Amino acid sequence: MGQMTFEQAIEKGFSALSSGRPDEALQAIAMISPDEYPRVSLLSGHAYKALGNHAQAEAAYRRLVGGADRKQVATGWWSLAGLKTAQFSAADGARLDALLADQADKDGYLGLLHLARAEIWHQAGLPEMAFSHLKAGNDLVSASRPFNGEGFRHLVDELLTIEGWPLPPVKDDSLQPIFIIGQPRSGTTLVEQILASHPDVDVTDELAFMGHRGADLQRDGGYRHAIISSETARWQGYFQQYLDIVNTYCKGSHLHFVDKTPENFLHVPLILKVCPNARFVHVVRDPLDNIVSQYRHFFPEGREYSNSLEGLIFYWQGYLMLMRHWSELFPDRIYHLHYGRLVKTPEPEIQSLLAFCGLPEAPECFAPHATKRPVMTPSAAQVRQPINRSGLGSGLAYGGAMKDWLTDISQLKGASVRLFGKG
Repeated sequence: MGQMTFEQAIEKGFSALSSGRPDEALQAIAMISPDEYPRVSLLSGHAYKALGNHAQAEAAYRRLVGGADRKQVATGWWSLAGLKTAQFSAADGARLDALLADQADKDGYLGLLHLARAEIWHQAGLPEMAFSHLKAGNDLVSASRPFNGEGFRHLVDELLTIEGWPLPPVKDDSLQPIFIIGQPRSGTTLVEQILASHPDVDVTDELAFMGHRGADLQRDGGYRHAIISSETARWQGYFQQYLDIVNTYCKGSHLHFVDKTPENFLHVPLILKVCPNARFVHVVRDPLDNIVSQYRHFFPEGREYSNSLEGLIFYWQGYLMLMRHWSELFPDRIYHLHYGRLVKTPEPEIQSLLAFCGLPEAPECFAPHATKRPVMTPSAAQVRQPINRSGLGSGLAYGGAMKDWLTDISQLKGASVRLFGKG
């Protein structure tokens, strides 16, 4: 097998992984040496993580951090940190400190090293030490891919001018999409896992389709103009395109399927035009816990707002305004599920969730950690554990380091409680 064929196999593996097929990804690279092709270690690490094989994922990432390419080394260290199950040693911290001291390029890869070092300090129970690296790392990443705050403001302002329209009753004999929306790192993967455990539900992935169509509409004369138009053919065409993507994930013939893309809170009216049967599960988490969780994480694509606390607060403000607006326009189609309530009293919360989705109770939904399925999100490790309260109040440890932002975050919490109740 020639070199190009190996590279093609690796690309095939990454493509399979991005489509939610980690087993196929591993098969594609089974005969390729990670010593000769370091990207094999990254791909296998990601695939093992999705499958819940955390020890094998850690071993793959540790092969990567032992290489010579600074970009791959930085990616490997962050992947180890993002695994959330790797146990770091003092030697790991010393290696990272040496790498940080030796980096001449002040770029996003140096930022990844800082974020990994922050995770080691966090694991050691020293959040103030962790925060200094969190800020250094996020500042570097933000400089390499800045958040377009003005563009986000303009989009929110335009969306807030959209008015509602009468929605037909959900047809029980037609496809019934369930869109899980909210902030990333708010518990959306846990809710997805609960619904995925139901025998009558298919699951997709974090599909970008609606976001891409929203961007198309914005370029082609404005979002609001398109939504209020009566272009039935456009929506029917979008629905078929969307269904073609959904069908690559859904192996069964179930009427219910889940699309867990948090950012779809931006596209509620578009989704209802394309999928009139759609229901929305809006997952609400405490703003401080959520903001700290996002700030501690690196998102490879999009979500540039998460690389600064100011950006996170600004994004939260727009999110709250839009969710208030959609809830007023389409109250019967949006269910507000509090992460705090879910982990404190899972049984009644899961019962209410299933009732909203039009699903009968299924025992599997009450033990979602036992469901064997690939999980492609950063929360892959957490959802394989029984539902627990460990995430509640997790942001408080960083309160001292974040005192300059706490007033704004407190205002977000007050607004969230007023709009959606207390978690």
